[in-house]
Amino acid sequence: MISLAQSAHKFARQILHIAPVMLWRKLVPKTELGFCYHIVSDCPVPHIKHYRVLNTATFESDLDYLHGRFEFITYGQLVQRRASTNRIRDNSVILTFDDGFAECATVVAPLLRRHGLSCVFFVITNLIDNQVIFRESAASLCIEAIVQMPFEQVESIAAELALGTRLRPTPGAALPEPTTLPLEVADLGPELDPRLLPLLHWLLQLSASEEGLVGRLLARLGVDSRSYLQKAQPYLTTEQIRQLHADGFVIGAHSCSHRRLQDLPRADAEHEIVESCRIIRNITGQTTVPFAFPYFGGGLDRSWLAQLREQHDFIGLFFDTDGLREDEPFVVQRIFGERFSRDRTLDAILRRAWARRSAWPRRGRP
Repeated sequence: MISLAQSAHKFARQILHIAPVMLWRKLVPKTELGFCYHIVSDCPVPHIKHYRVLNTATFESDLDYLHGRFEFITYGQLVQRRASTNRIRDNSVILTFDDGFAECATVVAPLLRRHGLSCVFFVITNLIDNQVIFRESAASLCIEAIVQMPFEQVESIAAELALGTRLRPTPGAALPEPTTLPLEVADLGPELDPRLLPLLHWLLQLSASEEGLVGRLLARLGVDSRSYLQKAQPYLTTEQIRQLHADGFVIGAHSCSHRRLQDLPRADAEHEIVESCRIIRNITGQTTVPFAFPYFGGGLDRSWLAQLREQHDFIGLFFDTDGLREDEPFVVQRIFGERFSRDRTLDAILRRAWARRSAWPRRGRP
């Protein structure tokens, strides 16, 4: 039976979630509202087909919503604000895109230019020029092939590659810790064979250590990743990155390989940050390069991050994905703009982000 305290707590959460954004922005004002997107496209994108992708109409609706309620700031203005001891809290908006998909140049940048808006594009440097396929892209291509096959054929391939336990997990076995998107947000269609769910769940939450295995699965499914890269050109090229920078956009680093930094030895994590920022600096000529953590930055020692910035003066601000949580001045938190949760409007996403306790001021923090 639900206790009175539990009922009151649930009721309080519901009230917080429906409180209007205009009230939140006055009660708990922020230095900035960071928004994190990944891709915008009106066409099917096979290498991320099974993730939430915004079309241009929805993204422009988001921009119209934000423009009608907030001011936009550039990365340079954000740096100045974060360096100031007198923090401005006017809820200004900064837009960012993670991963470095080609649509950043072909779809997003032209749209933003029409609106006169700036943006930071964070790029996974190993993917530049389409020499290797992103493991999450490989997983999506695997899913696309699997859902079109008879179950018996999938079962045979899984057995051949010793993936039987991924298709038929041991009863009671714990699911792996999510590192990407959960199964319930994937766009898998209404006619999916439920017997495939365990295998698809594994593919959608693939760890970096299993990259070789998914590569073998991709080949066995008859998908030529090299040919796909050459034809689709899914990731930004060096020339596109230079053009984005020439057009006034800021280019950031999103690590070399997009592995969870928390899982790496300290030296490897440092390499992911420093080397990716160095590569972007060399391509663009930027004096400093902002860095967005792969997945999230929770659990990373902020004092260590501060030391890295002192040792390598070309590392700019760090960007995380924990909503509106208060953090160190050199760490910018962001809200996901994609519709990963049940919230289907940017207004609902903002209300939920502001209603989280982590968004509220902590004692001793300005």
